Amino acid sequence: MAGDLPKQVKVKKLAKLKTLDTKPGIYTAYKPFLHKDKTLIKRLLKGIQRKRPSEVQSAILRRHLLELTQSFIIPLERYLASLMPLQRSVTPWKTPPLIRPFSQEEFVGTLEHAGPQLTSVSKGDWMGLYRRFFRSPNFDGWYRLRHRDMTQKLEGLHLEAVCDADLLGWTKDKSEVEIVDLVLKLREKLVKARTQQIPVKDGVLDKLEGYIHTMMASLPEDLQTVLHRH
Repeated sequence: MAGDLPKQVKVKKLAKLKTLDTKPGIYTAYKPFLHKDKTLIKRLLKGIQRKRPSEVQSAILRRHLLELTQSFIIPLERYLASLMPLQRSVTPWKTPPLIRPFSQEEFVGTLEHAGPQLTSVSKGDWMGLYRRFFRSPNFDGWYRLRHRDMTQKLEGLHLEAVCDADLLGWTKDKSEVEIVDLVLKLREKLVKARTQQIPVKDGVLDKLEGYIHTMMASLPEDLQTVLHRH
């Protein structure tokens, strides 16, 4: 709005803002990475001239920001997916494979062929915007969340592989100590899957619980008693 600037608002280099007294608006020292969308601005200005309802104006602006955000995020999601181990590398008798670490330089190298230009008409320094994003706390929060989701996905695939394996056949020639060790590990996985709501196919957790009960029943009573206590 026109009028005096509040005292708490500090505007640097006022001498350069020659239009400050004539054009009310928002002034910032921040330099945008993307060029302004002139088509969008014209559409909004035309809406003002035609007295378009503010709700409609807001919807147009929100839609633009949503599409811009999606164009920004899609290349990141595509790169993240490439860090996941192949499903065939998830086997029941080994610890789930690790997710490859996120490499900023490797990601930037994908932008030429799979960058935001595939879905957005906005021009500008997209690479600079990504590098700025990597230095922000927003990237850390986003990556932690996505990495957790990917880890849970891997754990879910491992659980399904375990349930599809012939666990009872494996126990036939194993010692009691090895069976107890397997029961404890499977039970730990079952508790974790339920508390963290790890995504698995329907019936997987019930099947796993059935395996645990069957294996426990094959053990001597004293060992069963010990297992029930833990």
